[in-house]
Amino acid sequence: MRVLHKIALFTSISLSTFAWSGGAPEDIQQLRDLLQPITSLSARFTQQISDADGFALQNSEGLFQVSQPNRLRWLVETPMPQQIIADGVTLWIYDPDLEQVIIQPFNQDIAATPAILFSGDLDQLDAAYFVTQLAEGRFELKPEQGGSLFDSMTIAFDAGNPTAIALTDSLGQTTTIQFSQLELNPVLSGDQFVFQIPDGVDVINNAN
Repeated sequence: MRVLHKIALFTSISLSTFAWSGGAPEDIQQLRDLLQPITSLSARFTQQISDADGFALQNSEGLFQVSQPNRLRWLVETPMPQQIIADGVTLWIYDPDLEQVIIQPFNQDIAATPAILFSGDLDQLDAAYFVTQLAEGRFELKPEQGGSLFDSMTIAFDAGNPTAIALTDSLGQTTTIQFSQLELNPVLSGDQFVFQIPDGVDVINNAN
């Protein structure tokens, strides 16, 4: 469960059975208009996981970077360092504390998570979620089909910049991610999205 909490941004929603888009066309279009210009993103993040009563269960912070197509880096710095890196084909999860690397395919279930918001595949986004604009610059997205770990996701923008994402599950537990020091469309090298396995660590390879 420790890994799942740390990478809640990427492992929350399975889209294997989504079949149609939903929401008011104007709400979908406004969200598209905000996401379409984003081809890459780099930001500091703080993440808080809270229970249904608002009690904080876990706090973490680090660096988030994403670049189309389907390349991402989620570097948790505190309280327990961890790296989640993907090049669109392979996903690496590195836990320095355990001296362990897990390698697995960057399959549809992983690619089609909240990180899809910045992947550029907006057709898949429309098919995945029922979109509702709650207020100017604030959107709620609900999975079109069951089977996901989260019941809803909200994304907030300020002056066209994404500032926060929140995910709520069926038990009322909420994962809130706040962005700061945001850079839109920075030049990010492809090498940044390929993990170099350190010497002497255990490797669990599920990619074969």
